[in-house]
Amino acid sequence: MKAVKKTKLKYKSKDSTEQVYRQIRAKADKYFASQKRGKAGNVALFLKMTVQFLMLFVAYAYVLTSETIFGFFFSSLAFGFIFLVLGINIGHDAAHHCVTGNAKIDDKIFKGIFGFQGLSGYLWQIRHNQSHHIFPNVYDADSDVELTSLILLSPNQKVYRFHKYQHLYAPILYMFFSLAWVFFEDFKLFTKKEQGNLHIEKIPAIEWVKLFTYKFIYIAIFIALPLYLTPLSLSSILISFLFMHFVLSIFLSFTFFISHHVNEVTYAESHNSVVEDSWVHHQVITTIDFNADNYLAHFIFGGFNTHIAHHLFPEASHIHYPALTEIIKETFAEHSLPWYKSYTFLKGVRSHLSLLKRIGRERQPKRESVSAILAA
Repeated sequence: MKAVKKTKLKYKSKDSTEQVYRQIRAKADKYFASQKRGKAGNVALFLKMTVQFLMLFVAYAYVLTSETIFGFFFSSLAFGFIFLVLGINIGHDAAHHCVTGNAKIDDKIFKGIFGFQGLSGYLWQIRHNQSHHIFPNVYDADSDVELTSLILLSPNQKVYRFHKYQHLYAPILYMFFSLAWVFFEDFKLFTKKEQGNLHIEKIPAIEWVKLFTYKFIYIAIFIALPLYLTPLSLSSILISFLFMHFVLSIFLSFTFFISHHVNEVTYAESHNSVVEDSWVHHQVITTIDFNADNYLAHFIFGGFNTHIAHHLFPEASHIHYPALTEIIKETFAEHSLPWYKSYTFLKGVRSHLSLLKRIGRERQPKRESVSAILAA
């Protein structure tokens, strides 16, 4: 028996009528052929990984040697942020087996980085690769659309009156995103059968063991060791821990959401197990880039800012995305296709909140007038 089964969904066609993806792929193949390591990470990626790991170790050294609450507060925030950036850059690439190109090695890198941040990589990798990447923004297939009932995105969700105000309370809710993920969401997903287009038959026993083991390691890294090695009180460490999560959660939430859940992208549903679109067109119109030409953004976001290239080439390391993005833009321009979309991070935040405001109001059940009720 397979641990995970996929609902059979398909696109109406693989490519657009202009065969644009075939042309993009041909140009990309020439680019990859010029790279010594093909689609996997190159010297630039390994240098970037080394720098980020060194920054992580230095930040943690400051955490464990802090003698004042202020020093501990800022070093904890720096440590958490660098760890998060490492996960977005290297962990995400490894989940797609494109750091070294060796699936077994990359799986260990991915699960190690995620695990030491208190997260189970097992289901995340399955959901991300076999659900979200295949059917982004397809309501009944993309597991990433399944948010809390407090946030309304899907027409399949039950609508509540308070959704009219979700654009106001969402940023506050997002402050708890990473805390909920570490201490609640992982356990919830391990017991949930239906997730997007996936049916979870059985979680291997070893993954349950890893789940609890990584939680204990995470608590040891962020709370127990600082409590043991620094002169700070438990309350001071916990306050710093919570504040770190609040700040990083806001950053992480908007990083995720502005790539797919904004006014500029579209949503879809499957009809008779078919998405009425071509695969390439759907990937592009449900995804958007931000600060795509900014080197610092690329260092921090590791491909989330060039997300269209990531969805067309998930098997390639993000270190190649700037070159792939230029190929995509160039090919679209040749065919006069207005598909490519990009903005700044802050504009993405505004657009996401605007989307929540619009759908929170549009999908409110209409109040019937007294005369209509009496007439019925």
